[in-house]
Amino acid sequence: MRQTTTQASVQPYPAGTLWTFRSLKSRHEQTEELALSWLPGRSSHLTDSHLPEETPATALWQKWLKEANHYHEQWPDLFRPGEVHLAWKVITAPPATHGIIEGAPYTRDERRMRAETHTDDLRETFLTWYTHPVHAESGERLNWLRLPVADRGWNDDRADPGGFVQEATGWKPSPLQLAMDVVQVARGSGLWTVDLALMSGELDPGEQYDVVGKLTTDIGSVDDEEFEALYAKLDAHHQSEVDESIDDFADNAVGDPSWRG
Repeated sequence: MRQTTTQASVQPYPAGTLWTFRSLKSRHEQTEELALSWLPGRSSHLTDSHLPEETPATALWQKWLKEANHYHEQWPDLFRPGEVHLAWKVITAPPATHGIIEGAPYTRDERRMRAETHTDDLRETFLTWYTHPVHAESGERLNWLRLPVADRGWNDDRADPGGFVQEATGWKPSPLQLAMDVVQVARGSGLWTVDLALMSGELDPGEQYDVVGKLTTDIGSVDDEEFEALYAKLDAHHQSEVDESIDDFADNAVGDPSWRG
């Protein structure tokens, strides 16, 4: 069903809304239903090398968390810990599988432009090639922030690049959002793990408990630098728990508590 007016609402455009635009090169006019597609940074290589029936979304999410701090580690003055860049495309609305696929306008993150060497493709957007879309019947100019954001899936029916993020967490961004806070999404979805501790700012009691567990039962997997960084995230009470556990371990190893003097 075609929608004939949208100006009275600030909600996302309803399904079936059609937009007319012309090619700036050929002047060819076309009318399409449009949507926005998003992709979290450093996620597509994981979906390229796995299948949903072999690796579920939550497993890929856990793998991806180990790379969630990449942008901050590479460019600490540009990106906050756990901040991941989001790439955007303007597409012909699903379920169509062919049609428009162009960079979304107004999503050029200057931080990424400074960080990346090859950025020509980041400068080209839908508006590089087409006129600004107008409503097919009312002539109203499209508001990019009201376009629907397409869902991304990782399940028996879909294997979208980066689709495990929404599949595992239930989260998807607002239109044209430039970055996601992985720690916030993990916390909100109940998928926070100790792998995120050093990106997480102040830890809540449950998160501190998890860090204590890692430092006392999985200490062999933690090098000295990481141990000190994780230990520093704990409050005095939880630090004392770690200290006591280490002392107990040493007592058992030596076989005589009197070694401490």
